[in-house]
Amino acid sequence: MPQRIFSLEIGDAELKASVLQTSFRDYKVAAFHRAPLPNGNAAEPLKRFLEQHVQAGDTILSTLPSDRVTWRTFFLPFRDLKKLAQTVPFELESNVPFGLDEVVVDYQILRRDRAGTTVLAALVQKEDLERHLGLLHQSGADPKVVDFGALATLNTLSLVPDLPPTFVFIDFAPKVTTVALYRERELAGLRTLIGTGVPPASSTNGSGSPAHDDAPPHEAADRVLDVDGLVADLRWTLLALNGAPLDDDLVCYVAGDAGLLDTIERPLAEALPLDVRRLDRLPLRHLGPEVCTQAPAFSSSLGLALREVSPSTSLGVNFRRGEFAFHRAQQELREAFRNVAILGCIVLALIVVDTVMKQYQRSQEAAAVDAQLQKVFAATLPDLGRVPNPKATLHDETESLRQRVNLLNDIVPVSSSTSIDILRAAANAVPAKIRIDCEEYTMDPDAVRIRCNTETYDSVDTIKEELLKTGYFGDVEVKDAKTGKDGHGVDFRMTLKLNKDFRPRGGRP
Repeated sequence: MPQRIFSLEIGDAELKASVLQTSFRDYKVAAFHRAPLPNGNAAEPLKRFLEQHVQAGDTILSTLPSDRVTWRTFFLPFRDLKKLAQTVPFELESNVPFGLDEVVVDYQILRRDRAGTTVLAALVQKEDLERHLGLLHQSGADPKVVDFGALATLNTLSLVPDLPPTFVFIDFAPKVTTVALYRERELAGLRTLIGTGVPPASSTNGSGSPAHDDAPPHEAADRVLDVDGLVADLRWTLLALNGAPLDDDLVCYVAGDAGLLDTIERPLAEALPLDVRRLDRLPLRHLGPEVCTQAPAFSSSLGLALREVSPSTSLGVNFRRGEFAFHRAQQELREAFRNVAILGCIVLALIVVDTVMKQYQRSQEAAAVDAQLQKVFAATLPDLGRVPNPKATLHDETESLRQRVNLLNDIVPVSSSTSIDILRAAANAVPAKIRIDCEEYTMDPDAVRIRCNTETYDSVDTIKEELLKTGYFGDVEVKDAKTGKDGHGVDFRMTLKLNKDFRPRGGRP
């Protein structure tokens, strides 16, 4: 999700801010802003500054002035992170005239190897941190990170292409000059020169570009800047950091306001064996031409914003810890969970509505099908009228008809014969001279059963023989032959078993 980072630097003479717009894969500098602080009064100007430039949802970062922070670089002969966290505060305690309960401590690991860990540890007094956070809270801001300017400004070096293994970086800011020495592209030493006489930038037009006063920038700087004194301080600081004379043509990157760099560039190159390279004249990574020349004047706030973009490869500490811990992340997490829960309820409601609508649609389709079935049923079996389950009734009626058809097929296996044919064949088989009265005639799938009366027992035998001759019957059984009632004739029963293999004349083979 895109994020907007607002990084703020509150100096003694002016406010500076860098705004970065990040995405999943990249970032861009959206804007630079600066405003003067008349007589060092920051409350009202800061409030107006934030109201004008901060947007809802911004991640706010802030730097403390370097003269409010004490730091030291040292080596510890172990690598365990838990042991480092316990040891670092006590290593700093001997350097300050107050107890650990009065300060907030954080540290940055500079290098780890088999021998141990080199760290840069920093502390700030709680009252200075409370004053800084209180000023921001009055203006409606709650910074996620509070770093200090001297360390944050070093992250701008990540924008410089093709850094040499050993080089110097100097950032010229109002009343504070930051000096850093790198060996093998790792920070070897960091110092600040406080009260060096570097002039603050003149007031701005609100767009991030400085507005000039009546005097040219060089003349305004010369009135207050002790160039020779500053160069001498830089020389002794670099010798102390290096521990030996500087190499000839040692690369030195410099950052700051363009007018000040115009003033200091030549004296610095002449007094020290340095290859001075101004950041405002280099093609910095990820920065377009429209912001590349402005970036070095905002090195502290820009470096802090870059730390948020790439925390694993950047330098920095965060004094928002312990009682000063930043809780907005937890609030945002709770809000995110609440939003997810609301979204889940909405999704569940949509699923329920979708299920109900589909069920309603199916019921409507079923009703339409049922109406069509009733229509077909009424047309097929009009005598039955309307029934509750036309499908089942049609099935039953169909099965009944199928059984009847099967019955007829079993009775008359040959398609050219019918039950009438069998009855006619049986009637024609009885000789005309023999009287026979048939009282009962029943046709089953396998046989025809009759109950008759004839004149004599010989007549019964004759009828049997004649029926067998027809070929329609495989066997003829006579049962219960006896004298008829009142002594008239002979009553008998006869079972005519159908011959299913018989083919009548003219029938299909």
